[in-house]
Amino acid sequence: MRIAHLSDPHFGRIASVGEQEALIESIRTHKCDAVLVTGDLTQRARVSEFKAARKFLCALPAPRLVIPGNHDVHAWWHRPDLRIFNPFRRYKSWISPDLEPKITTANLAVLGLNTAHGLTFQSGRCTNSQVEKVRDFFSSQSSDKFKILAVHHPLTALKKSDMTSVARNGKRVLEAAAESGVDVVCAGHWHLSYTEMYKVAETRLLLSIAGTAISDRWRSPQIGINSWSLIEKERELRVYVYTYDISTCSFNCSVVFRPEVFPNTT
Repeated sequence: MRIAHLSDPHFGRIASVGEQEALIESIRTHKCDAVLVTGDLTQRARVSEFKAARKFLCALPAPRLVIPGNHDVHAWWHRPDLRIFNPFRRYKSWISPDLEPKITTANLAVLGLNTAHGLTFQSGRCTNSQVEKVRDFFSSQSSDKFKILAVHHPLTALKKSDMTSVARNGKRVLEAAAESGVDVVCAGHWHLSYTEMYKVAETRLLLSIAGTAISDRWRSPQIGINSWSLIEKERELRVYVYTYDISTCSFNCSVVFRPEVFPNTT
């Protein structure tokens, strides 16, 4: 089972067209079972940016699961009325009317949650109904499926990161995910690539944060680094991080995370 996880392409702030083409080629080469894109497709939610994002998504292999990020809502200064009453109008028009899509196959169950509610700015939040949605969806799937929850905002701060911008009520979602047999929680938002194990009671979850895929909105300590993550489950679970190499104009594997060697966080 191979899952491509990428996030925060931020069309409107693309580092280079060459990186975009290299990313598509890299993902195609690995023949993944699904592609997950965890939000912030655009920089300012402009129509031109959504058009570019849609063209990019259509070039990726199917099945694809795409969720919005906080940059994909209408800006306050442009249409404050839409920010309040219809924040995802352009996203729904150009990307998908479904803000919380699912993928279900014989071996895979993926649920996307929208943590970028219209009245939030940088930080996101999870609702009580989303907690129940996680329980209901994953509990209804057979135990032998590979189960993944996809969100834009990380649900908790990780030991290996200094970033603290997380979704409010996120820990309740993590608890529901653990209770329902979720294997991996994928997120973005930080523009940093991190992978870590998280312990909920006696259950261990893999938390995989993808860096910014192709934008120039880098954050320390990963300045100048664009990346995507390949999550692979065979006998064991591994995460391969592919970073863009400007000298070869290609994405190459730079880090391999073997979750069993990482200590639990609490």
